[in-house]
Amino acid sequence: MKLIEKIDRHEVLRRWAIGEVYSEFFNPLYESGREETMKMLFSGNRYLEREGIDVVLEFKQSLVDSISLYVKWYKAILEINRSDLDMVYTLQLPGWERNTDGSYLVADAAKNINEMPFLDPRVTGIYNALKDREVKLQGITLLAVDKIGPYVAVEGTGRLTSIYMAQQLNSLDLIKDNQVEIALGLY
Repeated sequence: MKLIEKIDRHEVLRRWAIGEVYSEFFNPLYESGREETMKMLFSGNRYLEREGIDVVLEFKQSLVDSISLYVKWYKAILEINRSDLDMVYTLQLPGWERNTDGSYLVADAAKNINEMPFLDPRVTGIYNALKDREVKLQGITLLAVDKIGPYVAVEGTGRLTSIYMAQQLNSLDLIKDNQVEIALGLY
């Protein structure tokens, strides 16, 4: 993990929201709502960005609120290799317990879903979109005690699982320079 620069919580949430705009979790009343929300998130105006963040993360607010205000946030580079990816855990949620056979490791989820795509149709859909290069990688958010890990993915677990499937299990070269820019929170 390479730290690039320190960022504030607002920037983390802005990036998170950008990553969510095209996910199935954000369902604006009209499709044009996605474009309007993206304009707010890229406006450079903190007030408009905050409005966009609130709209997109409305249903994830309890997760957002559970993250300590004392976390120090960084823009960072996650190397897409086994040594880094094998240290990424999922949140302890029932679906991820099933996908990982209880280990909560992204690597185990990737292996299981790669073998049984029907295990998690959402991740399988993300994987197929990744192969078509239609996945937005911005907004992946990890937490850790220090930069060497282990890490917990609080946002982007499906994308990280799909990346692991593509790059590590199926030897597809889909990620430029085998690196993904993420937000890393350090306690």
